[in-house]
Amino acid sequence: MSIQYHYQLLKKRKLKLIYITLAFILTYFASWLPDFHLQGMEGVDISSVAAFGPLNGMLLGPYIGPIVSFFGIMTHVVTDTSHISANLFHFATPVFVMLSSVVSGLVITRKEKPALYIFSSLIVLWYFFDTGREVFYLPWFHILVLFAFIIFYKRYQHKLMHVSVYTFLLLFMGSLMAILTDHMAGNITALLMMDLPVRLFESSVTVYPIERAILAFGAAFMMFILVAALQYSIMELKKTNGEIDDMQMENLINYAQYDVKRILDEEQEEKNKDLEDKNKD
Repeated sequence: MSIQYHYQLLKKRKLKLIYITLAFILTYFASWLPDFHLQGMEGVDISSVAAFGPLNGMLLGPYIGPIVSFFGIMTHVVTDTSHISANLFHFATPVFVMLSSVVSGLVITRKEKPALYIFSSLIVLWYFFDTGREVFYLPWFHILVLFAFIIFYKRYQHKLMHVSVYTFLLLFMGSLMAILTDHMAGNITALLMMDLPVRLFESSVTVYPIERAILAFGAAFMMFILVAALQYSIMELKKTNGEIDDMQMENLINYAQYDVKRILDEEQEEKNKDLEDKNKD
């Protein structure tokens, strides 16, 4: 209910502009943050900006969200002089984040079939390459998430009307699928643009699930807080309106019991008095 109400609110132009501006600024500044290393995990570096792909998609939908993600990161790429000498692959990274916004936006707006088509087609496309067939086990986590999402959505779709643990799981799995879309699109593009050794992909088989799960959790948690706060506001508003209605009803009953009764009694006394005067005459 709160997720749908969130998108109803976005139809208001002023609120939509506030959301777009805020999402663009946060995405732009997050793109400047350095990758941070996960303690105890060798080779696990996490780029926080990747989390804004699914977050922008969930926040703004599958159309505006990707645009904000693309221009937020591309603005950084263009304004940072250190990227002048970067290869073409680096300039393609905003497209990957934009694609993750599309997937998460489709999931959150109950258009899960196109999201599943995009996600599964990238998995299939991986096996079109020699490296993909050699490291055939690389997308194991993608396939696991794909089936987990399908099973979850079929079983618990009816429990997504209110904010609950099922809502968070939907946000998390949608974010994870979006993050992995970014990951697989990047891998495929890297194979097209660069001559990468097979061992590079082999070494990331057990590393990328941890990195992507942490990023997805961060995006899902931020969206969940927003949705929960929205539901709380709606419930408080309904409660306040209910209390106002109760007070108005109580005032109406008191008015009927005392004021109206007093007026009627006074009118009846006047009638009785007039009747007595007439009888005397």
